[in-house]
Amino acid sequence: MGYGTPDTQAPQRPSREELTAYGASRTGADATEADVNVQGRILYLKSYLLMRAAIGFLGLALPIVLFLGDAFWLSGSVKARGSLSAYYHSGMRDVFVGILFGTAVFLITYKVFEHQLDNVITTIAGIAVLGVALFPTSRPPDSTSPPTPLEIRLGEQHVAIVHYICAGTFIVLLGVMSLFFGIREGKRTRWHDGQRARMSPAFWRRFHLGCAAAIGLALLFIGATQATGWLSDYSLIIGETAAVFAFGSSWLMKGLELNILLIPRVTAAELPGPVVR
Repeated sequence: MGYGTPDTQAPQRPSREELTAYGASRTGADATEADVNVQGRILYLKSYLLMRAAIGFLGLALPIVLFLGDAFWLSGSVKARGSLSAYYHSGMRDVFVGILFGTAVFLITYKVFEHQLDNVITTIAGIAVLGVALFPTSRPPDSTSPPTPLEIRLGEQHVAIVHYICAGTFIVLLGVMSLFFGIREGKRTRWHDGQRARMSPAFWRRFHLGCAAAIGLALLFIGATQATGWLSDYSLIIGETAAVFAFGSSWLMKGLELNILLIPRVTAAELPGPVVR
């Protein structure tokens, strides 16, 4: 598989026997080599899923935290700003930049060792979101915040152009990632080790493809409203919020595989006898 080929195959999840073995595996001095192996594999997978869910949660939380923090804690005004990026020029700057940096680091390292198109997409998306954080949008007309050193050196307009290019690239690639999620999830089987999943692969395919479609519609909304002047004062924040919510929902649900994240553990003292494998 090369960098121009997307990964459209759903990865194999642990079998019921492996999950059972993990739940009953011994730790410490009682642990066997088989215990250590199954523990390591499942724990790595749980950490991976949790990080995906955390990125999705941050995506969902970003617009809410920015608005509520600025409205009720800092500025005292419940009026939304013109875009999510405009919160860079508010007291919520550190929160805005911090969440974007966390998202960027995760996306760049997410599939860094895999030689396929997904790695290219997530890496470019991570670099783009770094650009969003480092190259701020133009200051609002009523802003009292001073220009950043980068704006002074390169010019505020040039910095804003880089910001818009990075933001557009990031949002487009979010939609592509959700599209790939939908393709992969649709190829899973509903039955695994004799157990039937609560939601069918068709449901998850529609869910992630719906998130991708929502991101695409958000971009169309921004373009149409900016071109026509309708809702122009709020078109950016409405479209950006819709896109970020769709991205966050897709990644959150991709990571919330509760049958793996919530595997119960049993101590060696509670075991009725030797673990049969």
